[in-house]
Amino acid sequence: MTDELTPDEIRQALREVFADQGGLVEVRGARDGHDRQTPLAVAGFDPERWATLAEQVGLAALAAPEQWGGLGLGLAALTAAVEECGASLYPGPVSAALQVGLALRGADPASTDAEIVDAVEAMLAGRIAAGFGNGEGTLVDGRFDGTLHRVTHGAVAGLALAEVRLPQGTALVLAVVPEGSDRRRVEAIDLTTPRADLGLRNAPAVVLAMGSDKPARTSHVTAGRLLLAAEQVGGIEGCLAQMVDYAKVREQFGALIGSYQAIQHRCAETAIDAASSRALVAAGAEAFDRDEVAVAYRYTLLAQAEAASRFVAASDSLIQVCGGIGFTWEHDAHLFFRRARAIAPRGGAPEALRHRAVEAGCLDLLAPA
Repeated sequence: MTDELTPDEIRQALREVFADQGGLVEVRGARDGHDRQTPLAVAGFDPERWATLAEQVGLAALAAPEQWGGLGLGLAALTAAVEECGASLYPGPVSAALQVGLALRGADPASTDAEIVDAVEAMLAGRIAAGFGNGEGTLVDGRFDGTLHRVTHGAVAGLALAEVRLPQGTALVLAVVPEGSDRRRVEAIDLTTPRADLGLRNAPAVVLAMGSDKPARTSHVTAGRLLLAAEQVGGIEGCLAQMVDYAKVREQFGALIGSYQAIQHRCAETAIDAASSRALVAAGAEAFDRDEVAVAYRYTLLAQAEAASRFVAASDSLIQVCGGIGFTWEHDAHLFFRRARAIAPRGGAPEALRHRAVEAGCLDLLAPA
């Protein structure tokens, strides 16, 4: 693992990138060009900008181990990157690329099919997009036949990571998506991450972990949940930034609305929610990087419950602070609102996650006074 990049450095680099043109610009372009089937609308993101982020910032290679050509950074750095992307609602395939990189840490490129190695190299360079989902099928002699469901950026993904039901059991499979594969777009309320069902035939594929391998499965699930929670933390911060910006310029009754206590309280509560959620994500990521997966899992359940519920609340507050304009199609508030509700149920409702955290022993995390 390299120590050359710290989480704060990654945050600052991405913050500077998104300062000039945030992810919302691409989301709007994809939304408005959907009926015309523009390249941006089909992909759901700007492929050229994704390639630039991969080449200049190394965004796609942050998680992949060094033997695969990546940077091999820890989860603390990865959650920082996802958080910044979430604040801007950047629609590129960041999370999928990072999850592929994490899943490759137990694989040897020297003993992996050359087509898969080439596809991973292309993904790290930003030339193709990765997606993740789930599905079922058969995997014989390194070739997969089956269907993958609700694959992120599935309309253009060239590489797919999925939890697949195989005859021999559930497995985490990485598959190359051959040209000409059947791609069927899935309509969803979330406009930032388009999905599609993929029908794969004779696709080069490799099993990265079997479902019976509990340590590997726990590690994969924990990392995925933490990345999702970090994205939700970023969403809270994005809502807060828009709330504050609007409160600074909108006037009512001859005064800026930011001078009213009701608005100030909304903003303050959202800032506290972001801080509490971020702290749980950071604690989970640090435990994960120390190989304390059981401890990380407890933090992860709490982090996901907190971040999911607080992102929903923040998106509500954004609409309320923006008033009438916040309810319109032209305003960005509904993009945060849609995103928050689309990803909140993943892995379970917040109440269920907190209950599972208690069952997993999260109360042991409380240190005596």
